[in-house]
Amino acid sequence: MLSMRLRVGARAAVLALILGVLARVGLAHAAEAGRYAPDNIEQTYKQLRWLCIVAALCPVSDDVRIVIKRAMEGKPSAEYLLGLTLLTGDGLPRDESAGIAWTVRAAEHGDPDAAHDIADRLRNGASIEADETKIAAALKQQADAGNAEAMRALGPMYIRGRGVKQDPALGLDMMKRAVEKGSTGAANDLSRLYLLGAPGVPASRADSLKWLAVSAGRGNAEAMVTLGYMSMTAPNGVPSSERNLAQAFCWLMRAALLNQPQAQEKLSMMFAGGEKDDHGTVIPVDFIQADLWFRLAARSPYHDNSQIRAMIEPHMTTAQLGEAKRLVELWQPRRFDELKTMTVAMPASSGAQRNCPMIAH
Repeated sequence: MLSMRLRVGARAAVLALILGVLARVGLAHAAEAGRYAPDNIEQTYKQLRWLCIVAALCPVSDDVRIVIKRAMEGKPSAEYLLGLTLLTGDGLPRDESAGIAWTVRAAEHGDPDAAHDIADRLRNGASIEADETKIAAALKQQADAGNAEAMRALGPMYIRGRGVKQDPALGLDMMKRAVEKGSTGAANDLSRLYLLGAPGVPASRADSLKWLAVSAGRGNAEAMVTLGYMSMTAPNGVPSSERNLAQAFCWLMRAALLNQPQAQEKLSMMFAGGEKDDHGTVIPVDFIQADLWFRLAARSPYHDNSQIRAMIEPHMTTAQLGEAKRLVELWQPRRFDELKTMTVAMPASSGAQRNCPMIAH
């Protein structure tokens, strides 16, 4: 009996020692930079197989291990997902260098989202080594097969002559075909392209608004907000007559109904101060509506603006504050499919009641 207890004790001690070693190795493994870079991933994956024998000591989740395995197999979408995981540190130790390396590899293997990501980083001045000729060639295969997101990523490369012979007309046509095939992101890209201008693409505020409206009309709340802001402002050199308050209100209200806090905050400011334009559109001061939209926006920590609150609540009666709070309690966000069929009324002012136009299908 004593010898059996000794053997059991010895086994427990050995197991504890093994677990302790695995725990220390796991911690060191998780902390070491570069372990998940493409050049080191095979060795890392082999080590993970041993470390993850004991689930409690495994430094990564099963889902992340699957992504790593698929990235090692050369699947572009998995390569990009692994890159994003390393760039954000959500599921793996944050490693920007390794994350960029996987994103570049995914782009060179033809992942449109990764290619778009790399293009944005390069345009913003990041120092990244990427074979743009290889990226363009991989995207072209998919674009020729009708992939809308590949068209979206490849179009700007033709416009700017990145990885291909420069051809702005071909690039624009490719991006427009991407929109026709359902790419909302391509509509956003076209709007930004026309807003800022590019080689062979003169800046055009009208065209920028046109493509932004396409994106907004497909349910993109961020595009709705941008379209609302652009419609109610007249930058230097743009006549005030181009300011369209009705259009601004309608798109901001739609985004606010979709629970977009930036739109809700802007609506609260419009109702707090009142607005009017050269076309006779008037947004009268309405402190109850202003407080309603402010309180909804303020649920986001980024939009709980004490200065806006100070514009509104000191001017309200107790009854008005109570009504605003009641409306907040009753409020429910809408879905985009509801927005497409619902009537959105313009604020009541002098003259006949107007409604926002229905969203084009």
